[in-house]
Amino acid sequence: MLAFLLLSLYGRVIAFLPPWCSSLLCMLVARVALLTSLRSRVERGIRQFPWTKDYDVEDLARKHIRFLVDVFHKILYIRYHPWPRHRVADEVRYENDGYLKEALMTKRGVILFSLHLGNFFWSIADLAAVYPINLVVRGEKNPRWEAFGAKARERCQIKTIYSERAALKIMKKLKEGEIVVFVIDQYIFPFFYGSDHPLRQILPRLVQISSAPVIPFYTLDDGNHTIVRFLPPLKEVSTAVLEDIVMQGVKERPHLWFWWRRLGKVNKSLQQA
Repeated sequence: MLAFLLLSLYGRVIAFLPPWCSSLLCMLVARVALLTSLRSRVERGIRQFPWTKDYDVEDLARKHIRFLVDVFHKILYIRYHPWPRHRVADEVRYENDGYLKEALMTKRGVILFSLHLGNFFWSIADLAAVYPINLVVRGEKNPRWEAFGAKARERCQIKTIYSERAALKIMKKLKEGEIVVFVIDQYIFPFFYGSDHPLRQILPRLVQISSAPVIPFYTLDDGNHTIVRFLPPLKEVSTAVLEDIVMQGVKERPHLWFWWRRLGKVNKSLQQA
């Protein structure tokens, strides 16, 4: 209870700091985080992928921890600032959004999918200011964290679909011509649940039933803006295709992927990818 009270107070301070001051604070917090076990967990997670041997893992871990700190503070901003969407709109830019506009013209709804890459929450928040967005999420075990996330989504008008028994709700939203967003790395990557887990088939089955267009997107960063880059609609939607797209995103910008710390903490026997 005390931890959430302190988080609330800290978030309310963060929400009203000027960007330069917030950036300085993030730098200081990141330096402190590098002295904790987080650093070793991130490095351990990174080293479990054979292709990361070509990287300076220690430098990659430093960049990744700074990224985590930045994302954490920006989520606090969305949660506690009374009008967060103005700043979000100022910082988000789109690439190839014509793919999305054209797909919406089919009136079959659109399935957008990405991974926990970059400032993904801000990209989804900005999309929700323009389009009817339904985000598929798994509920947090801790009710306080769940309430925190739900309130942040509510502030940005992101509608929540909980993944448990969600198929009918998703189909309903697609039939109404709305957008359903999946953040799919935890569904698709085999080292989270295993290569034969039914979660890996959720998106291909939904596409088969709904025939809705499926568009991948990445959330990137050019140093000044959050970039939402859309890819062309997929002609084939299979677990293998989705895994390849997600892995490509991780390989191209590994420091922006959210889950290194989890792999380093709970999955030391990672299946080689």
